[in-house]
Amino acid sequence: MLPVRAQLGSSTSGLVLIIPVVVGVAVGGWVAGVVAIAAGFLCYDFLFIRPYSTLAVSGYRGGVTLAVYAVVMLIVSRMVFALQRARAQARRRADDARHLLEVSDLLIGEKPLEELLSTVVRTVQSEFRLTSVALLLPVAGQLTVAARAGENLPEEAVTGGTATRVPSTPIALAGLGGLRTLPLATAERPVGVLLLAGPALSATDQQMLTTYANHAALAVERAQLREQALQTRVLREVDSWRRALLGSVAHDLRTPLASIKAALSDLGDSSVPLSAGDRRDLLATAEDETDRLTRLVKDLLDMYRIEAGMRRLLATPAALLELVDEALEAMRGPLESRPVEVDVASSLLVNVDRALVVRVLVNLLENAARHTPDRTPVAVRARRRAGWVELEVEDEGPGLSPERLASLFSPIVETGNPAGSPSGVGLVICKAFIEASGGRIKARSGSRGGLELDIQLPAA
Repeated sequence: MLPVRAQLGSSTSGLVLIIPVVVGVAVGGWVAGVVAIAAGFLCYDFLFIRPYSTLAVSGYRGGVTLAVYAVVMLIVSRMVFALQRARAQARRRADDARHLLEVSDLLIGEKPLEELLSTVVRTVQSEFRLTSVALLLPVAGQLTVAARAGENLPEEAVTGGTATRVPSTPIALAGLGGLRTLPLATAERPVGVLLLAGPALSATDQQMLTTYANHAALAVERAQLREQALQTRVLREVDSWRRALLGSVAHDLRTPLASIKAALSDLGDSSVPLSAGDRRDLLATAEDETDRLTRLVKDLLDMYRIEAGMRRLLATPAALLELVDEALEAMRGPLESRPVEVDVASSLLVNVDRALVVRVLVNLLENAARHTPDRTPVAVRARRRAGWVELEVEDEGPGLSPERLASLFSPIVETGNPAGSPSGVGLVICKAFIEASGGRIKARSGSRGGLELDIQLPAA
């Protein structure tokens, strides 16, 4: 403005000099505004009030102009500063509302406890500009770090320190390098504690953080209660399953034990006239039922060992036809009166635990022999499809209803089952062995009206 200051006049120059004052207040706050006013006052007097290039003022009019400029600038800067502060407070309130909304989402959501704890510490660390945050939960009477965010805290900060309560807030000074603690508690019980490290928090931040902690405590308690309820439900279902399995085992043990008892009773009763053939048949019955009982006990023990991780599976490539032949040889007696159709190519290879798959096939063939009439054919077919070998065992028995098919692999024994309705633990064992081998098994009504059991095994 210097080249044209004679034409502008002092009032126009004063209006233009309002601009740096407003910018200074808007950018730097009240202190920067006061500095801008002082600099503008000197510049105005030195360059635009006669006599130029001096701080002297000629006449009453120049002094009034400078005084008005100073007063107006103070008022304008104060108004701009108040506006800026109001905007900052509005942004802060919006951020606070957003933070509380995030916590509300945590309360409403169904996040797992571990994910929830990580979200809480990350949010506290980022939103309140802290260097590090740790969330401690009580485990067996000891506070244990459950989640961290930011820099790692020193070990002594986590395990020790005395706390001094800060007035008007639940935040306490831990006495270890400026660390602070904030309890997480609900109306019923303490949940945990936040350990905070970083710059000092304003009173507004402390109140906001306390509110956030209260909401987070509710969310953590809710997640803990949900996990406890889930564990209780799982334990209840496992207990129910075990009771049902025990009933199925008793059901399956009763039949061979009754046959063995009857055979031995007849053999030991001198009043019962028995021919040599009858004795051979009774001995064969007792031996077959004893073998069946032995297989059942061994299968149950192996199923338990697999589920407990005590039995290591030995998966090796094997020809499926060899496994089928081995199972048929073991079941030669029970299948003697039934034709068995085998359609399994010798080139089909599976990558399985050989002993487990043979025992599955024995169980399936035994199931077909027990629940179908004499001279009823049994078919064993296999084919390769998309990295799997699909094996089918189908009989021409009475078949099952859709409801019974859906619960075929359940260990629950149905009271009053008619003869020919499979129940017990045999198919439960088959399912456990196949799934342990990386395969799948399902049942459906066969094309010949009987039962078809489909097995998928990983191809080698």
